[in-house]
Amino acid sequence: MQTRNIYKWGSPEVEEKLPEHTLKFLEEQFPVDKEFKASLPKGELPLNSLKKSKLSQATITKLKQIVGKDYVLLDNSSRARHSIGKFYTEIYRARFGEVSDVVDVVVSPKNEAEVIEVIALANAGKIPVIPYGAGSTVTKALQAPKGGISLDLSRLNRIIEFNAIDSTVTVEAGVYGPVLEKHLNERGYTCGHFPQSFEFSTVGGWIAAKGAGQASTGYGKIEDILLSLTAITPSGKFESKAYPAASIGPDLFRLFLGTEGSFGVITKATLKIRKFHPENSAKGSFIFKNFEKAVETMRDVMQAGFGKPHFFRIQDPEETDISFHMSGLHGGKEDLFLRFIGYKPMERSLMHIIVDGDPSYAKEVLKKIKKIAKRNGGFSTGESPVNKWLHQRYSSAYLRDYLMDEGIRIDTLETAVSWSNLHELWEKTRAYIKSHENTSCMVHISHAYENGANLYFIFLSPIKGKNEITDFVKFHKGIIDSIHKHGGSLSHHHGIGRMLSPWMEGEVGKEGLRILSSIKKTFDPKGIMNPGGLLGLK
Repeated sequence: MQTRNIYKWGSPEVEEKLPEHTLKFLEEQFPVDKEFKASLPKGELPLNSLKKSKLSQATITKLKQIVGKDYVLLDNSSRARHSIGKFYTEIYRARFGEVSDVVDVVVSPKNEAEVIEVIALANAGKIPVIPYGAGSTVTKALQAPKGGISLDLSRLNRIIEFNAIDSTVTVEAGVYGPVLEKHLNERGYTCGHFPQSFEFSTVGGWIAAKGAGQASTGYGKIEDILLSLTAITPSGKFESKAYPAASIGPDLFRLFLGTEGSFGVITKATLKIRKFHPENSAKGSFIFKNFEKAVETMRDVMQAGFGKPHFFRIQDPEETDISFHMSGLHGGKEDLFLRFIGYKPMERSLMHIIVDGDPSYAKEVLKKIKKIAKRNGGFSTGESPVNKWLHQRYSSAYLRDYLMDEGIRIDTLETAVSWSNLHELWEKTRAYIKSHENTSCMVHISHAYENGANLYFIFLSPIKGKNEITDFVKFHKGIIDSIHKHGGSLSHHHGIGRMLSPWMEGEVGKEGLRILSSIKKTFDPKGIMNPGGLLGLK
């Protein structure tokens, strides 16, 4: 974790190189001020002066006694690293050595008992505590406007129990996605949760953000996978039981889902697991003449009742077109053939499908999807597009760093929307984004349900230089307003954090905010857990 660059995505050893045809396309698509591009920092810069730690020496000494002196970090690099996630303005400012709202200290407990002691100490002194998993949040949930303790949970990384009889696994919250999945795969199972942040996210982070994985259409979001959890709050320890289902009042453990550390610290969870044999997976892809027919196909499949894909994805026309350019297919024989038979650039839409499970089930579901796709004008493009996408499913996140080096801004917003509102939201929000000078807008659906789907907006434009932050904040606010105005949720899987908290009253209403505030006061009466506007809470 300490080698992860403060303002870049992942491992410094990984660098996503772009081929010449892609660079040429980007230069043509996004005219960048060459002087500004040359001046943009591309390496690690010294941090500008940070606020000094406000904690007393007595408090620091007590923390060292609890977790050990090597696991109490006061250096500027550690404090800064634990005070920002991967939201655009955070990483842009960090390129220039600017990190504000930093924690006073980073503390890494090794077990639940130490977490309890740290929380008790913090509560007695009214010291803010911000749980930290792997730092991949894009909602400004790690910023520390009131300072305090960053509680790094990376040492709570034990896989406690694998239970094949119950199809469950119990783990500590700091277990990383790849570690958990490797452990399960070796035993013929999967968790089924694959967010793009998979390599740099933890089980606790998945729960705290109420996240989704790329295969959540089949396996479910984290709230569908989670059976029980343990959380340490300033009021005490909460622990639920891993029943398959129960009618014992509200499911209290679900109160911690999506709360991003504002109620307490998640330390342990029991998750559903599924048998997994990737050689049984059935894959396919289709290209449609327009986005509407692709969406109609997806809706028909989700509502048909014969089963559903685990991985189900549609790229809208602009995302499909940019994919053709960046993969080198634009102008090639496949592209020219598709144009000839009526699948035109900036109109056509690409769909990816993977069905997991028993081989006969996977084949039968894919067979029925093909019939529906064909009925709606879908042209089969085989397994190759799916395999190419799988190859870069995590490495594509590194492109953001490369594009910023080239002077190009790229960021995302996502939402959930009913089928009946989907097209209007897609059209109106795209229109707003495209009205911004020299801006491309790619949209895909990556999570589908019987009643609707998510829309994931990716927007690219040249960096503005001097006015970059002001321009981005205004532009970003307009996108959120458009999404919410046209029937979309504030988030489908990224979470709320401080980024979206100003819109929370409009999402849940005054009564909803009152209920959230009341629950927080029950768990956290002194307000020490991730304070400062998170989730719209005062």
